[in-house]
Amino acid sequence: MISEDYFDGKKKIHMLGIGGIGMCGIAEYLHRKGYEITGSDAVSSQNTRRLANTGVNISYGHAEDNLPEDTELVIYTSAVNPRNHELEKAKRLGIKQIKRAEALGNIVNDKFLIAVSGTHGKTTTASMIAKLLIDNKFDPDVFVGGNLDFLNDGTSRIGHGEYAVVEADEYDRSFHFLKPDIAVITNIESDHLDIYFDIDDIKNSFRKFLECGKKDLKIIACGDDQNIQDVIKKFKSKTTYGLGKKNDYTINEVTQTEKMVSFFLKNTELNIRVFGNYNILNASAAYLAGQELKIRQENFNLSMKTFSGAKRRLELKYENGIRIYDDYAHHPTEVRASLETLKKIFKKRIIVIFQPHLYSRTKEFYKEFGEAFSIADILMLAKIYPAREEMIEGVTSGLILNEFLKSGKEGYYFENSDVLMKELENICGSEDVIVFQGAGDITDMCDRFVIKIKNKTKDIVPL
Repeated sequence: MISEDYFDGKKKIHMLGIGGIGMCGIAEYLHRKGYEITGSDAVSSQNTRRLANTGVNISYGHAEDNLPEDTELVIYTSAVNPRNHELEKAKRLGIKQIKRAEALGNIVNDKFLIAVSGTHGKTTTASMIAKLLIDNKFDPDVFVGGNLDFLNDGTSRIGHGEYAVVEADEYDRSFHFLKPDIAVITNIESDHLDIYFDIDDIKNSFRKFLECGKKDLKIIACGDDQNIQDVIKKFKSKTTYGLGKKNDYTINEVTQTEKMVSFFLKNTELNIRVFGNYNILNASAAYLAGQELKIRQENFNLSMKTFSGAKRRLELKYENGIRIYDDYAHHPTEVRASLETLKKIFKKRIIVIFQPHLYSRTKEFYKEFGEAFSIADILMLAKIYPAREEMIEGVTSGLILNEFLKSGKEGYYFENSDVLMKELENICGSEDVIVFQGAGDITDMCDRFVIKIKNKTKDIVPL
């Protein structure tokens, strides 16, 4: 790893894939610290526009000319092609290059670090913990994988205390660069099989993450998950939570409404504004992390009273009879959790617009996706968002559609997003629940549809 003094003084840093959710937070953090940041990304996005507005110089497309020759450090995401022209130029010029995860570790490892890992729920759990610490004057550094209203829609925060809260990403084994004092594990499931061989490989990676922790590492983990039980059994200092009675802290007496969720964790009553069993689990982990810092129950409930969730985590974008949600869910387990929650609360027709993320994930899980979407009443599929991948022959959104149609429900696959939007406008009703799901640019489609609905609707009651 590079030394901490790489981030001391005025350093010129170039960032490849600067608009990525993990990169933009580091870019903004370093820029606000006074470093000269340049960067590039394939296309303009909300994140790159935000960075540009703060004064970061961003180029679009990847070309040698994007990299200033006086650059002293290049930070790049795991998604960047090793043959990227800017990386090749940096190698020629002898400029130091590190991955995003290594840069993050160098920023936070010297602090009291709370690192939140897991296949699902990382962003929300880390966000809850971050807000809890901010509200209770711990003044932490924060790095999460979602935009947060209490960070002015950013993904990072400069703290002036001795604490840091980060989302610990298992993709490309990135979390091995972190040295946590508290490690949270929300769940462990098969994913990123373009990186990992199988579930055993994934579990070994989580064990390595825990082994990277500091000497007195405290583990907070969901004991309902057998994969987690397998991973943590050799570690001594651990606390488990969950719905099962064998956990150290068992969840019970759950009450959910459209406005509030109340539940007991062991003998402690907790209240949150975000609904769904998965958020009850996330909140339980956040509360226990707060307990390690002696944060009281009433302070937790007060902090969560104003926690509305991370952007794109089943985020309500519009409500006026019709309800429109933007949801980052891109794995069958996440899809099912979101749709089950909506089905339980709203006795209305649910229309899902889903953009699969990655050819490899679609190939691996198309049957599970089809089964998860059977909760919805209508499914409308967009083309696969390839992100870092090349096309895999024979793998399209049609694989998911064919599985979904076995449920006997109404489903469609559209190669053209404009055609999809027009058809959605035709079939949606004034009382429908509409959910845009996926980790690609489906969020832009959601925003366009909200504008269409607003323009059509009289007496609008915006959020």
